[in-house]
Amino acid sequence: MQERKPIGFLFKQINNLYEKEINNQLKGIGITSSQCEVLDYLFHCDKEEVNQRDIEKALSLKNPTVTGILRRLDEKGYILIVPNGKDKRRKNVYLTEKAYDIQRRMEANRRKVDRNLTIGMSKREVEALQKMLGRVLYNMSEI
Repeated sequence: MQERKPIGFLFKQINNLYEKEINNQLKGIGITSSQCEVLDYLFHCDKEEVNQRDIEKALSLKNPTVTGILRRLDEKGYILIVPNGKDKRRKNVYLTEKAYDIQRRMEANRRKVDRNLTIGMSKREVEALQKMLGRVLYNMSEI
């Protein structure tokens, strides 16, 4: 009988494999999974002005991590970083046309990986999984 692995270890293994596969899918576009995550947040954010701190909070990332991701996205021409008119210490982040040009391909690649994650599951099982994972994420954010 196979030993049951701790839940946290399973999450870590799944994350490692997910990152590897999503990076393989996105390689043709020229972005990484981390860059994709930031672009995805910017595509779907309802705020008129988004700054680095907003991204850090929304994605649960540290300042140096987001700084590096934004710098690389700026170098690749996917975003513009502009000083905030009211507070010069803050910088607003805007998507460029180049980012919108890859949005459809980027999202299609991510949907493909998501479909692979749920092979063999019914729609009801996928919905239950999403609900449970949402609860796990909430639990971890409260620690």
